[in-house]
Amino acid sequence: MSERSDQKKMGRFSREALKIAAVVVTLVGLMVWLAGGFARKVDTGRPESTSPMEERPKTARVERRSFPLLMEQVGTVRAQSEAQVSSRIMAQVKEIRVREGDLVTGGEGGGGPAAILAVLDDAEIQARVAQAEAQRAAVEKGVEIARARLVSTRAQVESARANRERVVSDHRRTEGLHRDRAATGQQLEHARAQKDMVEAQLRALLKEAQAAESDIGRSLAQLRQMDAAVSEARSMLDHTVIRAPFSGKVLGKTVDVGDMAAPGQPLFYLDSPLRPELHVHLSESVLPSVLVGQELDVRIDALGRSFSGKLREIQPRSDPATRTLLARVSLPPDRELVNGMFGRVQIPQGEYDSVVVPKGALQEVGQLTLVTVWHPHRGKERRFVTPGPGHGELVEILSGLDEGEEVVVP
Repeated sequence: MSERSDQKKMGRFSREALKIAAVVVTLVGLMVWLAGGFARKVDTGRPESTSPMEERPKTARVERRSFPLLMEQVGTVRAQSEAQVSSRIMAQVKEIRVREGDLVTGGEGGGGPAAILAVLDDAEIQARVAQAEAQRAAVEKGVEIARARLVSTRAQVESARANRERVVSDHRRTEGLHRDRAATGQQLEHARAQKDMVEAQLRALLKEAQAAESDIGRSLAQLRQMDAAVSEARSMLDHTVIRAPFSGKVLGKTVDVGDMAAPGQPLFYLDSPLRPELHVHLSESVLPSVLVGQELDVRIDALGRSFSGKLREIQPRSDPATRTLLARVSLPPDRELVNGMFGRVQIPQGEYDSVVVPKGALQEVGQLTLVTVWHPHRGKERRFVTPGPGHGELVEILSGLDEGEEVVVP
């Protein structure tokens, strides 16, 4: 009984050992495969031919050249003119006359009236205008009445003055006659009373004329206030028409017909696509290398194109958190440039030397790059190299070749 049990235990142990061995063999094989153990090897150290009579192929000499040292800074395409168009009054939106993406004119340079973006409800403001105009008309009527009264009073004053001169002359004559005992005292008293009465009438008329002039002055002041009220009401009426502040493109709108527009609330977003620029945050270290007005190369990755830009402005203020300054690089007008695109600007930082070979001399084998070097005595030799940036038909070689060597080109 014990022998049969021992045999079963040995059988189970043998099966477990076989399973473990199979797993180990599988893992080892997988590691060898990942390490390239089963791939065909490329012999790079032996010349393809050691025959000194081998025919000389077409070659190019490895040269050393100087290239500009560029530091890349990234930025965002923006329009030079951007605006958030809002209302100056609170009113309901009555009409919207543009859509997102529409091009609108701003009326610059006498090119006609600015485009209307939206129209607000103006019923209440129309009533204010009518009320202000009615009040102005009433004040203006009062000014006309006061002026007519002043004219009448001045005419009465002139008449009273003429009458006073006559009465004063009569009083003087009566006084002379009374001294010569040709007039009685009663006649003298009557002449004196007539003179006093005429002078009192003249003084009353002069006061009335002064009052009329004061009334006219107050009425004219009220008329000026009414003119200001009418102008304000008409200005508010003009604010019910939302116009484009400049020529550009409608990027977006935030309201629809029936919505309530409030002062300061953005209704439309506009920019000027004809004046694009790149907003880039320059590191403090590159400032000695740039000047306002300098031509810079700008690369827009989304378009796969480069543009010649001009440094328009550098803000004289550094961000203490990032140690960068905002710079604006003007770009040429282009319909493909869209607000918000990512861009790169190249800042010249001097020059550097590097060896170069023709682009056709490079051979790609998987992730490796090789060239065939030609030796007059040893013939061809394949060699690994580390390529660098390209410059047209030339490619920099960071390692693997020396200046003066010759590489085979097809």
